[in-house]
Amino acid sequence: MNPVSALRRIAFLLEREHASTFRVKAYRSAALAIATLPAAEVAARAEAGTLTEIAGVGPKTATVIREAIRGEPGYLGELEAKAGPLTEGGQELRALIRGDLHLHSDWSDGGSPIEEMAITGLELGHSYIALTDHSPRLKV
Repeated sequence: MNPVSALRRIAFLLEREHASTFRVKAYRSAALAIATLPAAEVAARAEAGTLTEIAGVGPKTATVIREAIRGEPGYLGELEAKAGPLTEGGQELRALIRGDLHLHSDWSDGGSPIEEMAITGLELGHSYIALTDHSPRLKV
């Protein structure tokens, strides 16, 4: 399994269950930290136990990276099991959704960076997304 994909999926599932923003950001930060590194370097650091020397990678995210290199990380499996499948007929309904017209990024009161929202939209098969951030002074 790709370690960056595993870290991003964990962040998505944590956000979906309303985990603290700090936890979500920790997994996203680790994904960004290793995304530009060659896979061979990430694997070598995992083998040598030096992943936490990379800025943005902590002990828990390093464990996910090591496990992802070998297969599915245990923590990801736990979160996927907890999230469960869509309700009966949910996959068919989900496939009909072409986009999202109401998104708030971390520029206002949302929890995700714009880039992450765009990538997730593509992964979900969206044709479009609309960012609807508002003024930070607007109290909603």
